[in-house]
Order: sequence, then structure tokens, then C-alpha cells
Amino acid sequence: MLIDIHSHLDFYSDKKIKYVIENAKKHKVKFIIVNSVNLKSLKKIFKLSEKYSLIKISAGLYPEKDLSLKKYEEFEKFVKENKNKIVAIGEIGLDKTENLDFEFQKKIFIKQLNLSKELELPVIIHSRKAEKEVLKILEKYSRVTKILHCFMGNFSLIKKANEMGCYFSIPTNIIRSEHFQRMIAELPKERIFTETDTPYLSPYKDIRENESSFIKESIKKISEIWKLSEKEVERIIENNFEKIFKIN
Repeated sequence: MLIDIHSHLDFYSDKKIKYVIENAKKHKVKFIIVNSVNLKSLKKIFKLSEKYSLIKISAGLYPEKDLSLKKYEEFEKFVKENKNKIVAIGEIGLDKTENLDFEFQKKIFIKQLNLSKELELPVIIHSRKAEKEVLKILEKYSRVTKILHCFMGNFSLIKKANEMGCYFSIPTNIIRSEHFQRMIAELPKERIFTETDTPYLSPYKDIRENESSFIKESIKKISEIWKLSEKEVERIIENNFEKIFKIN
């Protein structure tokens, strides 16, 4: 079975979503965790999860330009009202490439980490160009299950994150990324998840839009690096998933 713990399937049209889901089922994708970026995104994901049973919900506010404290409060209220249907808090984090006050980003990030702690849910974390700052904040959340999505920090930071007990979600472009290939080679197998970041990070040069069925390419590459069969790799990642995510 294949598992995609980080997708933005809601970015696609309804027609494209139907195609991606059908293709995922054909390739034995068991779960797709769709991560929200704002409240509108989250509400759409809820509707998708009602339509497609393999879609699971991760609720988060991405550091967007129009993010405000009022929007956070609306988001938190919605999450608490629907907490039994949510499997993670994400995508949350920091991004130095966004034109948003960095101190305000930190404030909202910390609020969402506190929310995850309160609800006892894992967090799926974005850290573009802010890996060091993210880890510094996460040091205070030892009891929160932390998953670093598409982590591009240097290997001293990767080592630090591993020592902190973080998990790592590896995208499908591992097939052409030496960085992610090295991460797979050096990190403990029990800390690894697979993701697509759909519609981004396609493993294929000639196909720009990513989808969950492409996780099969990640499994092939990981099996080469770990020197295990693809079935064994799938089993390890599925075991990691079952250990962390509470799926009813």
C-alpha cells in the first residue's frame, strides 16, 4: 500500500481530483492526507473527505500574505468544533520567501503548535529558508509529534532534527534529488514518510502536475537505497504511519 501524507489535492478542479483519486486507487494508495493552507482550503478538504474515503484531513494555516489574527481565531474555532475528523495540524510553519512579517509568522506558528499539543495531534511543518528558526521553536515542543515536510536544511540541521525526534516526509522528486536521497540513506527508517506535495514536486520532467499514484516512484528509489524490496519499504512506511496517525 502507498501513503501520501502531504498533498494539496484541493488545489485541483473537481474533474482533476476525480481523476487523481481514481488513479490513486488503481495504484493501491491507502491514504492521502490533504493539508490545508487557510480556512477556505480546509472547508473544501472536509467536503472532499466526505466524498472520498481515502482522503484524510490535516488542518493548518500556511504563512500567506493576508494571514491575520482574526483569521487564526476563526480557524481555531473551526478546528476545535471538528477535531474528531482531523488527523494532523498542518501545513504550518515559517517561510522567509513570503512577504509577511516574520515575527507574526512565528506568533501564528506557535499558536498552531499549542493547538496541536492541546488536541494531541501530530504537526506537519513547512520551513522554507527558515529551517534553523523552525527547529529552535520546536525544541520547546518535545511532546508534540513533529513531521518536517520537504525539509531542505543542511545535514547538521537534519542531524539536530533527528536528535530532537522529528520525522521526515520525503517528496516524490527524490528520484532526481541528491539531497533527499542522502536523507533516506542516513536517517532511521522508522522516521520516514512519503509525500507528493501535489500539485508540486512531480518526479517526472515531462509531467508538471504531481499526484498520489506517483508515490510508487519514491518507493522504487527508496528500495534501491535501503536495499530492500519495494514491498518491505511499503510495509515500513505503513508501520510508521500507523504509529503516528490515528485513523478511524
